[in-house]
Amino acid sequence: MTSPATPRSLLEEALAQRSRCHLTLPKIIGGLKELDCDIVEASDRGLLLECLDKAAPGPHWTGLPVTGFFRVMQRREALLEEQFYTFETRIQTGTAGSGGLLRVRLNEPATLVFGQRRKSLRLEPELDRLRSVFLWRYDRETGFNRDTPALRSSDFQNGLVRLVNLSAGGLCLSLRAALARERALPTTRGDRLVLHLELREPRASTATDFLLVAKVSHFALDRVSQNLSLGLEFLAEGVIDPKTGKMRWLPVANNAIARLVDILYLWHLDRHRERLA
Repeated sequence: MTSPATPRSLLEEALAQRSRCHLTLPKIIGGLKELDCDIVEASDRGLLLECLDKAAPGPHWTGLPVTGFFRVMQRREALLEEQFYTFETRIQTGTAGSGGLLRVRLNEPATLVFGQRRKSLRLEPELDRLRSVFLWRYDRETGFNRDTPALRSSDFQNGLVRLVNLSAGGLCLSLRAALARERALPTTRGDRLVLHLELREPRASTATDFLLVAKVSHFALDRVSQNLSLGLEFLAEGVIDPKTGKMRWLPVANNAIARLVDILYLWHLDRHRERLA
């Protein structure tokens, strides 16, 4: 979805807000594939970025196609909203300065496309998008018992548990204090849980159910309500081996489950269209 604002005005706003620009190179160059840069200039001379890196740029960088990504805060009515944009352009020059300072000048992007990088999306799904959710305690030696879930779909439907946000690499739950005490979920960082998540998304081209091993990445108790906030990071996905019929646990690659990335991106676009309507 192309932004109605001009690329120059949005890039100048990002510069004023000191936003970072994440740059993806078309191939690994000198051990680099991605750069995290400061925006230094946005003018008719192009877009100038700086970052600290040990790259050795030179004439071989000139003309390389790159993809950029940045965030800018924009006011919509009385609210400030995070907006994310991507663009494609080419490198004009790349130079290395003292102290490992890398300067990359890009051609000014002709267009900006609204949208977060897909694997970075994090949002709170509407309840009707959750077909079922189950969570089990996990033991490395004995596994987990499907008959005794620690959390079940009805807990979410009844408002006892809230899926605060979901990403392709993890999620955050908020549990009412009474339920948190009753179920005694693991709250030690690194503890394992098994999660079954089935989503409603008819546009998805792949299966929408996920069986995952996750670890506790953070937890916190609200001082007033005593509600529990529990953050989980996905470690492995359960897949049936077609030859043996047995479950295999495949490690989550690059901190993101590709099937989940695609579904969350559809939901992200839905919300943006709703805001524009």
